[in-house]
Amino acid sequence: MAITSLKQYEKRKQKLWKFKCYLGKDEFGKDVRTTRSDFKTQKEAKQAYRELQIDFDKNKLKQNGNITFEKLYEEFLQSYRNKVKPSTIMILRRAIEDHALQYIGKKKIKDINVRLCTRMNEEWVSDGYKQAYYFRRAVAQILQYAVQQELIYENAMRKTAPINRAEIDENLVDTETINVYTPKELSEFLHYSQKHGNLKIEAYFRTLAYTGARKSEILALEWNDVDFENSKLTISKTLAEVELNPKTKKTKVASQSAKTNAGKRTISIDTETMILLKKWKEQQTIHHTIQGFDPLIPHQLVFPNKSNEFCRPGQPNDWYDMIVNKYNLEKRITLHEFRKTHVSLCAMADMKLEDIMYRVGHKDSKMTKQVYNYFYPEREERSADKFAQFIETEKDLF
Repeated sequence: MAITSLKQYEKRKQKLWKFKCYLGKDEFGKDVRTTRSDFKTQKEAKQAYRELQIDFDKNKLKQNGNITFEKLYEEFLQSYRNKVKPSTIMILRRAIEDHALQYIGKKKIKDINVRLCTRMNEEWVSDGYKQAYYFRRAVAQILQYAVQQELIYENAMRKTAPINRAEIDENLVDTETINVYTPKELSEFLHYSQKHGNLKIEAYFRTLAYTGARKSEILALEWNDVDFENSKLTISKTLAEVELNPKTKKTKVASQSAKTNAGKRTISIDTETMILLKKWKEQQTIHHTIQGFDPLIPHQLVFPNKSNEFCRPGQPNDWYDMIVNKYNLEKRITLHEFRKTHVSLCAMADMKLEDIMYRVGHKDSKMTKQVYNYFYPEREERSADKFAQFIETEKDLF
């Protein structure tokens, strides 16, 4: 879009300026060209062109903004599928389809203003949705796509006040209660998981407790990831729910790579856990041979379902409930709190914070520090004592 010609001409013995310009294409795809004249100066002519171009662009945006948010979302989703992991698509779909479309799905995007977006944010918060901050971000992401496509001029959602995500406040660790197993309670639970008599379940919970891995990281493990010779375990994948059919919200379970580089790690495993895993592998091989499964397939899962496929991510929760209820165990934690249990016990075992972070695959130290500080508040005093002891012991060194 530019001035194609800018000339001075004479009219009634007066020197004036005129220009011809190309403004762009209209809604039907036709070129829009125009001529303006009778400007006293070149500067006036150029200013008139700029105003003309702005008016044209605004009117074009107004016409293009007639698309509904729902239609825009469908278009955005098609391109977004090629850029992110399948699990991210399902997270976005749930946010938009379950929580945003009911408010603005039928609205033309040119009519989605800051006031409407603010009201929508307030309702998500008042309804108690912990993911309200993400709903706002998802809507803003789609509206920004409209801005990039020159369908609207501004992103109304980006002008709303941010919804603060509930983050760990390291200053509150002394007043917060962190629910984890003590060494005695963990030992008791693992005893009953063994008593339950299912070697796969026993091996799963032992691995969960002694690695600090996420429940879906363990479900994604293959025997290729287990190094029996060196007692190492490589964690590089996780299970996630992904689209089964883009036209529906039906999902399937699939393995995908860890979200961050920190999530990809190789950690040491204690001898007893390795013995239990080896015992489970031998039993699995026998069962698969009887059932007709090939026991030597290259990517055999460590903890598959009965069909030798991925377990549901929620399956370990069912195993846990079954053991707790069967043996009437008083203490109940979530499977994610097994992960915090691991961090807390590592802290009690006097492991360095950096080593714990690597072990559990934390990119950010905030959560690790919270649990670490909670269960190891006297570490600074211990450090002071160690320093004093060192000086006392080595005072004649130099």
